[in-house]
Amino acid sequence: MSPLETAALLTSEFPELKQAPHAPKMSGSLYRQLDCFADFTRRAADAGRLDVLQHCFAVADRLLHHADHCLRTAIETGYLHGLHLDGSTRGNQLARQLMPAALYQSFARPHTTMLP
Repeated sequence: MSPLETAALLTSEFPELKQAPHAPKMSGSLYRQLDCFADFTRRAADAGRLDVLQHCFAVADRLLHHADHCLRTAIETGYLHGLHLDGSTRGNQLARQLMPAALYQSFARPHTTMLP
C-alpha cells in the first residue's frame, strides 16, 4: 500500500485527519502519517472514547493485513510505539481488550523480548 493509499484510507475512515495526512509535507511519508494517526488514537484513549479507539485499532489492523514490508515496519515502529500505551496498567489493558489479535501481537512483541 502506497503512502497515498494509506492517507486515503485514513482520511476516509477518520475525516478529522483530512488536513494532516494530505498536507504536502506529509503526503509521501508513511511515518508522518502514522505518527499523526497515533496521536489521534492516543487522544481518543486519553479522552475515554473507546468506540473511536476501537475503530482506530481496527483500521490499523486492516493496514497491517494489507501491508508490504515498508508499511508493516512503519506500523510496528512508528504507529504502535507512538501510541505510548505501554508502561501503564490502563494502556496495556486497553491494548489487550480492544486491539484485534494480529495488531496486539505486533504491539506486545517488542515488550516480551526485552531484557529485565
